Amino acid sequence: MNEHSNHSNIDSVYNKESMRRRLERFSRFNISGLCPTLKDTQPHFFESFNESHFALMFEFEQTIKSVRTQPFSISYTDGKKKRLYTPDFSLSYYNKRICVVEVKHSKAIDAKTKRTHCLIEKAFEKLGFEFVVLTENDLPPRRALSNMKMILRNALSMKVVNDEHVNTLLDVLPPELTLQKAHSICDALNISRNMICHFVLKDYLKMDVSCDICNETVLINNLNGFVK
Repeated sequence: MNEHSNHSNIDSVYNKESMRRRLERFSRFNISGLCPTLKDTQPHFFESFNESHFALMFEFEQTIKSVRTQPFSISYTDGKKKRLYTPDFSLSYYNKRICVVEVKHSKAIDAKTKRTHCLIEKAFEKLGFEFVVLTENDLPPRRALSNMKMILRNALSMKVVNDEHVNTLLDVLPPELTLQKAHSICDALNISRNMICHFVLKDYLKMDVSCDICNETVLINNLNGFVK
């Protein structure tokens, strides 16, 4: 069995030793909070809705092994001045690639910002890291984000993932079925229906999250033919 982390030490998220500043807790003057995750030992910290949406999106990307929020600060040269920069995310991929992410609203990107990003990109290139800037234009539709949030919440609600139940479902799920049929199979096997959300999160089952989810929603078994 693999137990999900309960993220008990919340204070450590707001006060990282590698950070040059203490992160601000939520207040009516700033948009910040914590996102649950399976890709780090601590919750993800966000300072904007866009950051929280990207944190959610990264949970569903199976090529990403781990995600850290505001992981470290680096110095870069701007003319004769040394400046500090803290990225919003660092993404570690299974193929060993490291990508550092800055999240910005598209309207906040002007010529001066682009110049700064170029300097930061050069600093990360020296470290062998990729640097990308993501905006709201890189996010999936709002409906998809809402469905992904629901799927993640349900998957995490199980606390513990029973490996025996996982293997049983992998053995019996057909190549294609409806959500209602999947729930019926879970009920017959005395397995939590939330296991279907876990399968979607892990990409064992493919679902179109851009549409309303209902009993007739079609699920595609991505592992059909690979499980014996």
